[in-house]
Amino acid sequence: MQHNILRDSNITKIYLIYVNNGARKKEVVKLRFMDNKECYFAAQTPIKFDKPKKKIPAEINVFTSDGVYKTKVTLLDTNLSLREILYEVSIPKTWDFVQLRASTRKLVELPVSIKFNDGFVINATSYDLSLGGISFFTKENISSIYKKISGILTLELPKNTLFNFQDGKLTVETKFVREKDNIEDHFGEQLIIFKFINVSPDDEFVLKNFLIKLD
Repeated sequence: MQHNILRDSNITKIYLIYVNNGARKKEVVKLRFMDNKECYFAAQTPIKFDKPKKKIPAEINVFTSDGVYKTKVTLLDTNLSLREILYEVSIPKTWDFVQLRASTRKLVELPVSIKFNDGFVINATSYDLSLGGISFFTKENISSIYKKISGILTLELPKNTLFNFQDGKLTVETKFVREKDNIEDHFGEQLIIFKFINVSPDDEFVLKNFLIKLD
């Protein structure tokens, strides 16, 4: 991939990562300017800022709706003003791309409920989430009938999510897949896994963007 990925309209977030005086720094930045020799990224000025040394190794992670682009660069210099920090870095030469797949699962705690036609409802907090489904821990035994029929799942995303569902909630048909027990640190609980059925392209786009930003 060429460095013009930095101008891609699908970008949701850019991180600049470096180590300064033994401390790992990870800053959310925005591209300010780019020519044939350097890139300039801006970030908000923190209350306390330890200016990094010149010409140290750094990494840029670019999150898009398709996946994550990563590259190694050199942090050439840093300029501090009252309004922002301006990072000067070398032009990326090559990019590594990590595509988000349906099987990619991310640990995240979100409110989830599953309602069945007879009025029975499972309320839980998610353990992990993927494009294909969700899992959660519970101490309650789920009746075998609810493992055979589909229900309606409602998942609530944080309100500050850049791309969000209508009313901030994903509502989708779901069906039981399997359960696991004897999991470390969850004695007496079962990990219940449900899959999503017929997720719309629009909802999948929102869910994919949310998962990509979880790192």
